[in-house]
Order: sequence, then structure tokens, then C-alpha cells
Amino acid sequence: MIRRPLPSFCRRLLSIAFIAFAPVIAIAQTTINYCEAPAAVKEDLKKVAKLYDEDLTYKVRLERQLTMLRELVNKYPGDFFVQRRYQDARLTGFYVDRKPLLAEYRAQMEKNPNDVVAAYLYARLLIGENTKQAIEIEEKLAQQSFPWAHVKLAEIYNYPNFRDPAKLKEHLKQWTAGCPDALDGLSQISRSGDKELMATTAQRLRARLESSTSSDDLVHWDDLWTLEFKLKPVPEHAALRQQIAKDLEKIRAANLGTREWLQTLQSGYKQAGDKTNQRWAEDELIRLMPNSDTARRMVQSRYYDEHPYPKGEATEGEKQAYQQGVVDASSEWVKRWPTDEFAWSSRLRALTQLDKATNADVEAAYKGYATAHDRSGGSYSLPPLEVAVARFYLKRDFKLESIPVLLQKGIAEIEEIEKYRTTSDLYKVNDSVESNVKFVRLESWPMMAEAYARLKQPDKAREVLAQLADIANKKLPETASDPQKRGAAYNQSVYWQAVGKVAEAELRKLDALMAYQTASILRPNPPSAKDELNTNTQRLWKELGGTDQGWSAYLARTEAAKAKVGSAEIATWDTKNTLLPEFELSDLDGRKWTLGDLKGKVAFINLWATWCGPCRAELPYVQKLREQLKDRKDVVVLTLNIDEEVGLVQPFMKEFKYNFPVLLGQTYADGQGVNSIPRNWVVSLDGKIMFEGIGFGSNGEDWMKKATEVIDKVKAGN
Repeated sequence: MIRRPLPSFCRRLLSIAFIAFAPVIAIAQTTINYCEAPAAVKEDLKKVAKLYDEDLTYKVRLERQLTMLRELVNKYPGDFFVQRRYQDARLTGFYVDRKPLLAEYRAQMEKNPNDVVAAYLYARLLIGENTKQAIEIEEKLAQQSFPWAHVKLAEIYNYPNFRDPAKLKEHLKQWTAGCPDALDGLSQISRSGDKELMATTAQRLRARLESSTSSDDLVHWDDLWTLEFKLKPVPEHAALRQQIAKDLEKIRAANLGTREWLQTLQSGYKQAGDKTNQRWAEDELIRLMPNSDTARRMVQSRYYDEHPYPKGEATEGEKQAYQQGVVDASSEWVKRWPTDEFAWSSRLRALTQLDKATNADVEAAYKGYATAHDRSGGSYSLPPLEVAVARFYLKRDFKLESIPVLLQKGIAEIEEIEKYRTTSDLYKVNDSVESNVKFVRLESWPMMAEAYARLKQPDKAREVLAQLADIANKKLPETASDPQKRGAAYNQSVYWQAVGKVAEAELRKLDALMAYQTASILRPNPPSAKDELNTNTQRLWKELGGTDQGWSAYLARTEAAKAKVGSAEIATWDTKNTLLPEFELSDLDGRKWTLGDLKGKVAFINLWATWCGPCRAELPYVQKLREQLKDRKDVVVLTLNIDEEVGLVQPFMKEFKYNFPVLLGQTYADGQGVNSIPRNWVVSLDGKIMFEGIGFGSNGEDWMKKATEVIDKVKAGN
């Protein structure tokens, strides 16, 4: 979210027709300065933010903040900054019904037709619901010189469905012209790609920060350094890091001992590449504010940074050692922060994956997690953690009667959350994306059916299988996309595997074998090294008197059947056939790349960021792919980095000894509507994206095999 305000203006009226059949609302200019919150308001809003330094659950903190903000609404009636912060708090969480809020704020606007703040707050709620109407309102407010309308319009014009770089830049210029001293909107300016605006902003910001005596300004040093890195060519980044080191000397000399001061130092040392002092700043924050959210997350994220999950080809022993390490670390976390949901969820996940964990360990961890989760209300998991617990219980044949209850609880939570989720008009509709509810049901119902079968409740088992069949047998349209076809094949595979599990629990082994074989044929992805479906099928085959020779024949038949049913040849890669837009981007050596540099070659382009965990897991294989293909003149492997803080990229590459080309392309990726990474494009000889792969699984060698397949497929013109 971005902020900034404007000087006084003269009084004048303008009508805004909001929607058909709605009353005409007149917006009048006022003499209020919206560029900066009054000092007293700033101080009171700081007290609201101060609750983040206390050891409170999410739910309790939000309730207290809402109480404080309601008091401030009464204390400062009509104040823009208080009203906006209060609206933000009311929009926080997963169970927010926006319809009553829209009605409430619309009524406020209609009751106060001359109030620009009331109109602005209503328009904010329309974004994503009816963004075209929000634009109409904000444009009228902008004409009335209400500065925040420019910030909000710039934000809208950066979303995929409304992206308009020219309008985005124009509104940011209007914002900075109207509120030259305001310190909001910096992130949008940084992402705008407007070098002139970025340079002017950076120059003005540096002048302000170097002369500032206010601790409120500290957080904006990171904005300044980010802007300066983007403005400087990469060969000059070393000199810029020296400048940042000088800035940090002055900041550190102030010795404020506050969270904001330490966070500024921590981010500055990170941008400067000074790991030693970055660690010092983090340690100081943890020492001085041990109960704060910031310190808690810092301890936990540091652990995971220093103990990454083993790579896909790691041994089972290495994976078990990793889970034991998380169990040990989380033991300390739950002692230190007994109500922290993340600490308990980390412990529970690790225990359900640890072979030597006892049933009592998992039961106790789930109880701790459930208590923390119910008290907090600030997060949820997909699938819910109840799924992991149920899978553990089923594997151990433990507390079978509790499994349906656990799974129903997890499903109910996601169903409740989905009630409040609406389709946003800011993004393209992706029909291939399954709903969260459907995903959780597919994860839960097979285990529920198996539990009922083991509990000798066949009617309930068949009832669940019938519900699963409704999903699995849903007919696809003739125009179904590759992801939709893969999804349908996966759903059918899940259903038949569940049928097999129930049949086996009921001692109908031949029925179970046939169901498992059907599931094997239908599933779109090849079996992994430790594959339950493959293991169960082979075990039953032998129990029923099958030989190794017969098993080999079965495998051959399965592969032939897969080809007939048309399972995806290259799983997780989707056909695109769209032109790659023109670009001119610099790499870390300062070389300019354009689309012309790729013509005549198949280009493999990986999109990533230093902060992205799955990207970090994938990049070693991007490096291996480049090494594997480096002698081919018809293929080029390069990457597109979308970090906001581009100064972090070069040290990252050096630390991990990667040498693939890195194009700095955050603004370019924004323009293509990229909203998830890692992502890979395979581009044809004539500049078309032929395949797109999103996400990274756990098996890097399998990823490389598929990447090579799609490259060769595009090279062959198929």
C-alpha cells in the first residue's frame, strides 16, 4: 500500500455518477492538506503499530488495534489517515465479508457527497470487485486535486487487466508534483521503469534523509538504496555499496535501539553485502525485542535459511536428519513462544515425516498446533495440517476413528474461507486452476474412505467414494486446455487409487489390483522413486501369485495404455504459442539484451528472485542445464530476475557460484502479468513462447529431463 498527499486547493464542485441508478454525488475541494498526517495523528497511529512488538496472537492483536482505531476515529473525525488505517484493519483476515463493507462505505459516501475521503474509501473497496467503477471515481477525485487518487490509479494501472504504463507513470508524476515531500508511493515509483522520475525521486529522497532528524524517516533508506541500485548500471554497484556503507555508519552512530533503526541497519547491510553486520543487526533486534513478531520470524527464517530442505536426489537418511533437525529447533520455539502457530506447525509437519516419531509425539504436537491455530486465526495451510496428521494416523493404524473428524475439520475451514473469497477483475481468469476446496477434498476424501473401510463401515466408505467420483468423472469441454486435461487425469487417478485402498481394506485383493492398475494408467506424472501406488500394485501382484516376468509385462502394457489415453507427454509444461514481447534488458555484466539476440535459437528463460524459496531450489538445475547445453549453438539458457532490490542479485550469484546470464527484468515481468515464480519459458526460433512451466517439484533430475524434452520438442518444430 502506498501513501502521499497534496497542498491546499480552492473550493469547487464536480459531480460523479457512480453507477447506473445511483445518485449523483458532488465532490468538493477543501483546504485540507492531505500530503502529510498531522503530528498528533502520526503519534497515535504509531501506538497502534507498536502492538507488533508485543507477544500477542494475531487475533488478539487485531482486536486491540481495531479498538484503538475506533477510538481514534472518534478522536479525529474525518481524518484521512485514521480512516484509511481503520479500513485496512477491517479488511484484514480471511473472514471478511466485503459486501456489507461496500454497502456501509457507499452509504457514508452518499451521506457526505462533498467528502473526498468518503468517496476515496468507497473506491478503494471497489478495486478487484468493480475496478472500472473505482477508476471513474478516482479519476474524478484526481481532477479535484485529491492527491491519493493518483497513487491509487497508479496502483490500478499496474495490474495485468488494467496495465497502462503511460497512465501509471503520469499519475505517479502528478502525485510527486502535488506532494513533493511525502514519503509514500516509493515502491510504485521504483517499479514504474520511469528512469527520470526514479532519478528525481532518489535525489530528493537522499537530500531529505541525510538532513532528517526524525526516526519516522528511517524505513525509507531502504527505498532510497533500492532506487539507486536500479538507476546505476551493474558495473557501478560496487561503488554504490561503498556509499551505502557510509550511510550506515551515520545511521548506526545514532544508536537509537529501536526496531525501525535495527531493521534499517539490517536491510542496509544486506544491500551492501555485509553479512557480518547484517547478522549483528538481527542479533540485536532479537536481543532487545525478543517477544516481537519481527524477532520471532527472524529466528525461524534464519533457521530455515541455514538448514535448507535436502535436494530431490538426497538419501532418505538425509531427509530424515532434516526432519529431526526441525523437530529439535521447534522444541525450543514452542517453549519460547508457546502460542506461536508457526512454531507448532513446523514441529507437527516434521514429526509426521519422521519415521521414528511416536504416535504420542504427533498427537501432542497436533493438540498444541490446534490450540495455537484457534487462538491466532491469522493463517491457514493448503492442504490443512489435519491432512498430514490423518495420513500419519492411517499409516500407523492409529486412532482410525478420529481420522474422518480431523479431515472434516480441515475441509470445513477451507470451505469457510472460500465463502469470503471473490474472483478479482484485476487478473485474467485461469479456468485451469482448481478451487482450494476441490483440492482439499481430493486430498482428504481418499483417506476418509479408507479409514471408514478399516473401521468396518462400508456404507460410509462408499458414500465418500461416490462424492469423489463426482469430481473424477466430471466431463471436460472439447476445448479443454492441457492443464485441464492433466487435472482431469489426476482426479481420475486419485479416485481409482482410493477405490483400490477401500477394496484392499475389505480384503477384495483382485478388485484392489485392478483399481491400482487403472490409477497407474491414468495418472499424468511418472512414478517417483518412493511411490506408494507403484509399491502397492507390485505388492498385490505378488500376493496374488504374479511373477517378475508378468510384472514387467504389466509395466509395458501400462506405458502403452498411457499413450492411448493421451496422458500429457511432458507433465507440468503447458503449451502457449504466444509472442514474447520485445525487450531491452541489461545483464549483470552490463550487456544489453534484446529479443533479436534470441532469434534463430531456442531460448530457455527462467524467471526467479533471490527471496523465492522454490526458485533457490530450482536454480542449481538451471545451472546444470546451462552446463549441459553450453556447446549447443541452437539453444540459449538465460534467466530473468524480478528482485525489487536488484543490488542483492550479484552477491547472490557470487555466493552460489552461478554463471548463467541474468537479465534484470522486474518491470518487464510486471508488464507480462507475471504473478508467480519460479516460471520457465521455452521460446521458439521465431520468438514465440511455446511452453511455460510454473513451479518446481522436489526432483531436480526429473525437472532437467522435462526441460530438455521441451527444448528438443520446440527445436524440432513440434
